[in-house]
Amino acid sequence: MIVPGSGAAPQIHPLDPNDPQELGGYQLLGRIGAGGMGVVYLAQTRTGRKLAMKAILKEYVQDPEFRTRFRREAAAAMKVRGRHLATLIDADPDADQPWLAVEYVEGPSLTAVVQANGPLAEPDVRRVVAGVAEALRSVHQSGIVHRDLKPSNILLGQEGPFVIDFGIAQASDSTSLTRTGLKVGTPSFMAPEQVRGSVSSPAADIWALGAVALYAATGQRAFGEGDTTVVYYRVVHEEPDLSACPDWLLPLVRACLAKDPEARPDLQEVLDFVNEVPAGFRTATTKITPGPAVPSAEDDDATALRDDDATVLKAAAAEPAQDTGSGPDADPGPTPANPRRGVLSRPVTWIAAAAAVLVVGAGATALALGWPSGVPEGGPTTPPSASASTSPSGEATAAVIDECLVGRWRLDELSGQVPLGGDTVEATGFEGRVTEFRPDGTELVHYDEAEPLRAQTSAGEYTETWSGTAVYPVRTADDVLTTTGVDFSDVTVVKALGDETREHQPSGGTPQLEYTCDDTTYTESSAGYEATYTRLD
Repeated sequence: MIVPGSGAAPQIHPLDPNDPQELGGYQLLGRIGAGGMGVVYLAQTRTGRKLAMKAILKEYVQDPEFRTRFRREAAAAMKVRGRHLATLIDADPDADQPWLAVEYVEGPSLTAVVQANGPLAEPDVRRVVAGVAEALRSVHQSGIVHRDLKPSNILLGQEGPFVIDFGIAQASDSTSLTRTGLKVGTPSFMAPEQVRGSVSSPAADIWALGAVALYAATGQRAFGEGDTTVVYYRVVHEEPDLSACPDWLLPLVRACLAKDPEARPDLQEVLDFVNEVPAGFRTATTKITPGPAVPSAEDDDATALRDDDATVLKAAAAEPAQDTGSGPDADPGPTPANPRRGVLSRPVTWIAAAAAVLVVGAGATALALGWPSGVPEGGPTTPPSASASTSPSGEATAAVIDECLVGRWRLDELSGQVPLGGDTVEATGFEGRVTEFRPDGTELVHYDEAEPLRAQTSAGEYTETWSGTAVYPVRTADDVLTTTGVDFSDVTVVKALGDETREHQPSGGTPQLEYTCDDTTYTESSAGYEATYTRLD
C-alpha cells in the first residue's frame, strides 16, 4: 500500500521579498516551487479555498508568440475536466504577469514517494496507471495532448492519483510549438516523435504512461539518465532497458514504448490490462493478442476467478460533487477509445477491478478512488507537494455524523451504470442489506439478509453474494458522507460469472457520497449510482 514517508513531499516555502502578496485578487501564502518558465505559488480565495497559481516569468511576457501560446493553452485547459485531473479555476493570459490558478492537490508526487520509499507494490502501480489513464482519456477527449507526463506531474492525493501541469499542453491539431523547433517535454519521458520535433499525438502520452509505469514499479527510467543529447539518442534509436520490469507489467510497458505511435495501445487497452478485465468484457475492437509473455494453462482460462480479485463494489463512480469554481463539474463520463490499436501480450485473467464495478456499500474499491484502507484516516500525512488540486476530503474535519442518520436502515433499491471493460453495465441488487449508523461515527453494513448484487454483462450474468458485517468510520458535512477506512475482516464475497464461482475477502478505500435523510427515508448517490433506504428504527 502507498503510505508515503515523512518528508516525501516538499514544504511550502515563504514568499521571497520581491514576490507579490496577491495575484489576480488571490492571496499568496507561499512558494510551492519555481521552474524555468515561472513560479508556482500556494494561494487562497476569499473563502479560504487553496489554489496553486502559476505565474509566468516576466522575461517571457515580452514575446507576443509566447503570450499567444499561453492564451491558447489556458483556453484549452479550461475545457478539460476529469476525476483524476486538477481543475483549472481561473487564468489571465493578458495580465502584466500572466497567471493561471488550479485546484491544489494535497499529496506528494510519484517521484517523491518512489524516492522516499522505493518502487511501488503491484496493486499500487495498477492504481496509479489506471488513474493516470483515466486522466489522459479526459485530456484527449478535449482534443488536447499533455506532452509532459512524468512522475513529478502525478500527485498521489487522498482520492487517487492526479495529473497536473498542463503548462505545455497542446491542442492535438496544433503545430505552432513545433514550428519553433522547440522540443517540448522531459527527455526520459518523451516519445521518439517528440524528440524528432514532430507534431505530438495522443500516442505520445501513451509512451509517457508506459515510462511512468516502469518508474513506479522499478524506480528506473527506461532510457537511463545523464546528458540530454544522449537520452534523446537512446529514445529514438535504442530499445528501452526493461531488465528490472516485473514480469506482470512487462507486456504493457513494452507495448507503450513502441517506436511506432500506431503500434502503441490505446487507453482502453491500458485500462483493461491494469484492471485485468477478461476477454469477454473487452470492446469488440480492442485486440489483445499473445506475445512473448506466455501465460500458464491456469492463467489462460478466460473465465478464471482469482482469489485476489478486487471486487469491493462501492465506488467506481463514487465521486462527490465538488466545487470547481467557475468551471463545470469534473468527470465528463466515458469517452470513446482512441482509434489506434496496440498489442498487449498478457495472461488473460479475471479481476473485476475498481474501474469496472459500481458503488454498492459504504466502502470503496481503492483502485478507483484512493489508496487502500491501510492509509491513515484522512489520507496521506506527508506535506503537500508542488502543484495543484484539492477535494472536500482533503480538509481535516472532526468525525461527526448527522443525527438524522443515526439508526438502522434497510436498502430497498440500488442501481448504477458503470464501465466494465468496454461495456457499460447496469447493476442492481443488495435489497435487504441493513446499514446501521451509530452516534460515534461508526457505520455497520450487515449483508447476511441481502440479496446478491446482479449485473448482466456480455460474458453472461455476474453476481456477488456478500455475508457478514463491514465496519466503516464515517463523518458527514454539507450533505456529504465520507468514509475514512473499512474493516472487512468479517465479510466474505462469493462471485459468480457463468459457471465459475470464487470466494474471497474484499478490501476497501475512501469514497464520498451525497446523501439526503428524513424521518423515514435515506438516499445516497454519486455519479452513476443511487440507493434508497427505509428506516427500521
